[in-house]
Amino acid sequence: HFGSSRSFGLAGSCRPLARPARRSNSFRDSVGIMFATGVSAAARRIGFHAGGAMPRVLTPAAPFRYLGVRVADVAIQGPGFSSAAAGISKQHGVKSLLAWFGTDALVKPGYERLVGWWLMGASGALATMIAIGGYTRLSGSGLSMTDWRIQGRRLPRTEEAWVREFEEYKKYPEYQRLHAGTMELDEFKRIYFVEWFHRMFGRGTGVYFALPLALFGAAGILRKALAVRLTSLLGLGISQAFVGWWMVRSGFDPPEKHTPTLGPKQRPRVSPYRLASHWTAALTLYSGCFWTALHLLRPSPAAAHTTAEAVAAATRCRRLALPAAGLVGLTLLSGPFVAGNDAGRAYNTWPKMIDDWVPPEWLRSVAAPTEHWRRFFEDTAVVQFDHRCLAYSSVLGTLLAAAYAATQPLAPTAAAAVRLLPIVVGGQMALGIATLLLYVPIELGVAHQLGGVAVLTTLMYALHSLRVPAIVLPAAAAAAAVSAAA
Repeated sequence: HFGSSRSFGLAGSCRPLARPARRSNSFRDSVGIMFATGVSAAARRIGFHAGGAMPRVLTPAAPFRYLGVRVADVAIQGPGFSSAAAGISKQHGVKSLLAWFGTDALVKPGYERLVGWWLMGASGALATMIAIGGYTRLSGSGLSMTDWRIQGRRLPRTEEAWVREFEEYKKYPEYQRLHAGTMELDEFKRIYFVEWFHRMFGRGTGVYFALPLALFGAAGILRKALAVRLTSLLGLGISQAFVGWWMVRSGFDPPEKHTPTLGPKQRPRVSPYRLASHWTAALTLYSGCFWTALHLLRPSPAAAHTTAEAVAAATRCRRLALPAAGLVGLTLLSGPFVAGNDAGRAYNTWPKMIDDWVPPEWLRSVAAPTEHWRRFFEDTAVVQFDHRCLAYSSVLGTLLAAAYAATQPLAPTAAAAVRLLPIVVGGQMALGIATLLLYVPIELGVAHQLGGVAVLTTLMYALHSLRVPAIVLPAAAAAAAVSAAA
């Protein structure tokens, strides 16, 4: 029986909790039961029991029932959840329980920082890999290696081996259309090394991720949910190697095969569709590692949002931030079509595109979208105009989200994260404009590609800061019900 906090005790030897009732005990008890049910189920899922992190004096069910009643009390009286949680942990030793819920039991207690910083290192390696990939493409090095082996290969060691590789390269459109009779062996060695280094760095990143993952899994440090998530990311990383070769292989075909709307005599390059697939997979890998690292290293939502008002404000801001995040995501995914079609080397004016605010090619495509759908992914003017409009929309969307957040009683960390978002997105747009006006110099092109990762990083940080504690939802619902009744 836990009919009221006045009469409820944790054990026979514990003194009862005395607090004057301010609302109906039956209402509070109902909320407490709802909360206790959810927390108890979560505790069973993560394997929590009285003999582990909980004090042995408590039965497995009692602390969850008690916590449910106290959270209901907090909802009725108005103080934030964290103060109630702190009081419970201080008086009755369930601080370890709250720590479990703070990281959703992704790892064994005590290993959060070790696993979190390993994943943060993986995120850094992936960001570096993306930057190297941008340099490889912009320097014209990506098609220099004409075969692929999953285990990798050494650089050619002899002059004869280098000549054989060069002769293979001469069989394909990039050499035949751009470098025939003008490229020397030393120049070929330079671009070959860049592509080789890009591939080997990717393999090194895979080893960095796979070995600790195997060790952590064997030691039982990772909970099942995290083990499955990270194993899936490893599988995606392995498939990314095949996607990369599939993308490069398209560059050995005549470019007219992959972008037929652009007519004959195109500049050799990889398929923009396959480039977009490679880029999307890279961002997915980065997002998975970085988000999980944040989950392990940052405070739990209950610790970040310490009042009911802050929780409600974060919920409202998150609803507005998600559409803005969708616009940012679309802008990031449209970038590979600009790069894959060399669209940045045309219409190098701003704000107009040469003499037009809206290029006529875009108007013709919009007039018959089913007939000209490929133009939205292949036509230089259409692709670049779409990317510009999405960038403007992303800046506007993040500015609106930040302006709304400024009017809300957000936690300081969440407020700072949302304010930072339009600054980074606006900086990325300015960098893109500079890259366009200067005809895509390699340094700015690489910086712009890495800037896309910075935008994604800031976006995930902001969304992570706006998470709300799931375990206080029953309390928040009770508070809303009481406010409505009053």
